[in-house]
Amino acid sequence: MDDSTKKKKNSGRPPKETDKLIRSINLKLTAADYETVQEKAAKVGLTTTGYAREMTLNGGVKSRFTPEELDLMRKLSGEANNLNQLAKRANQAGFSRVGNEVMVVLEWIKALFDDR
Repeated sequence: MDDSTKKKKNSGRPPKETDKLIRSINLKLTAADYETVQEKAAKVGLTTTGYAREMTLNGGVKSRFTPEELDLMRKLSGEANNLNQLAKRANQAGFSRVGNEVMVVLEWIKALFDDR
């Protein structure tokens, strides 16, 4: 054997750093309770088991943003970009020239929050 065949290549996925889940707890629920847990888990983007684990170990689950909240943040970010561009123009040409546009953007931002 030559030196190249003696050394094994380290290819593929690296091993996981976390401990394996080897212990289990049996939890019995009514159909209604299980459905409630399923709904709550789906709302935060977890499996029912993952949700139960987080609730057991941490006493709560950090909820992810809802699609509505993500949409609002995206729209607000776009309006912030518009305001930054208007601020730059106002610094260059004077506020009186872009004042009306600033007011329009502010109305759009107010409308975003009023729709909620």
